[in-house]
This record gives sequence, structure tokens and C-alpha cells, in this order.
Amino acid sequence: MKKLFFLYICSFLYSNGLGINLSLIGHLPRGEFKEELKNDQGNIANGYGFDINAMYYVNDNFAIGINGGNSIYGNNRRSIPFNYFTDLITITEETKNAISYGHLFFKVLPFQSRVKPYFEGLIGMKNLNTNTRLFNENCTDDPETDHDDCEIAESTNSSDNAFSYGLGLGFEVVLIESSSSNLLDSIDKISDEEFAGELSFLFSFRYLYGDEAQYLKEGSIEFSNPEDGPVQTSFNYSNSKTDLIQINIGLKVKF
Repeated sequence: MKKLFFLYICSFLYSNGLGINLSLIGHLPRGEFKEELKNDQGNIANGYGFDINAMYYVNDNFAIGINGGNSIYGNNRRSIPFNYFTDLITITEETKNAISYGHLFFKVLPFQSRVKPYFEGLIGMKNLNTNTRLFNENCTDDPETDHDDCEIAESTNSSDNAFSYGLGLGFEVVLIESSSSNLLDSIDKISDEEFAGELSFLFSFRYLYGDEAQYLKEGSIEFSNPEDGPVQTSFNYSNSKTDLIQINIGLKVKF
């Protein structure tokens, strides 16, 4: 028993490494944020997107790192006349409501086995934003360019920041463990040493508290009747705390 305890302490003190994980996420608003995002039919605007973490393992049981991601909780497209004088030519207007966020975090993995439960704490900021873009409807985007060739114009309708913090629980399942470069064929030997790492599946559940923010949601943007003259836009802003549950499903590489 003493020998096992000694080995555990040694692994806790001396091992380290780097880790990167990429996840698909779902955002479920909670509390007053949930109530604000309900539509007239009682449906809630849940979000979906991606999450990425980069971390340094102080040892096999403890890591610190940075986290970032983005989710969409509203998306509306409509075809509109190119100008006020004719509707013979139309363009597409696309409006997206999104949450972008970044955190510093720590991660605790109390057990080293093929299935690794973990606990994490996060602190950072989130940004709730709404952007509108106009697109040419008779256009093909060139994949070799770094921009959308069909985009005509873009405008930010709303943007507000909120303090964000929370806790998370999850687990990792080691899929591949390697002491050579076989794990990722594209990674060559580093500094004449064999690449050692592992590929894991991960699932996590986070509760992220958020301070109050001002934001738009689906149905918050209203337009005047074109028959009454040039269209006027009205923004009906919501204000609330921005608590949400985040569910992550993804892959992690440790090396």
C-alpha cells in the first residue's frame, strides 16, 4: 500500500505534457436567459457550435489552459429586393445570433486509467452578438479565396460582453495510446525523441454562469411596411443574466 501511494505521488509531481481537444457543443440557456429566449410558441432557442481547449499538464492529474468557442442560437434568412424601386432583383439577407466566449481553466483528473473522470473550473468572458450579412443570389463562391465572394456587405447589429464562470464534470476514454509516432502519422519525431501521446474520446457537462448582458434574439428585429416608404428597422433588445448549460462531445490529443 505504501509503495502504491509513493508511486502515485511521484506521478503527480513529475509528469507533464500538452493537450488539445476539439468538441461539438450544445448550449441550453437556464434561468431568466431561458425565459427570454422562449418564442411565442414556448420553444427555446438552444445553441450549437464548437469548443476548443489548449492545456498544459503540470502532471498527469492536473492541467491548466485556455478555452474558447462559439455557438449559434438564432439564424434567419430572407430574400429582399435589391433596392426600394424594384423587386425584379433580390438578394439574401442572413442574420445570426451568436455567443462567443473565452475562459482560463483548470482541470483535475484524480484517476489514471483508460476511463478518466475529471472536474474543471472556468473563468472568463462571453460576448453575445448579432450580425447581418447580404449575399448575391446569383453567385458561386471561389473556394481558393479566403473570403466569401458572394458577400456584399456585413453589419454588427448588437454586441455586449458579460463576465462568465462555471464548473464542469466529464470523462475521457482513451482510444489509442502510443509511445511512438504511430498515433499521428503526420507528426515526426520531435528533437530526436519518439512521439508519445494518446487520443481520447471526451464527454463533458458544464454549468456556466453569466452576468447580465444586452442582446437580440429571433423576432427582436422588426421592419416597417415597405409600402409606407423606405424600410425602417427597430431593435427590441433583451436584458438578462446569461446562465447556460454546455454539453461537449469531442476528441482530445495529449502529447
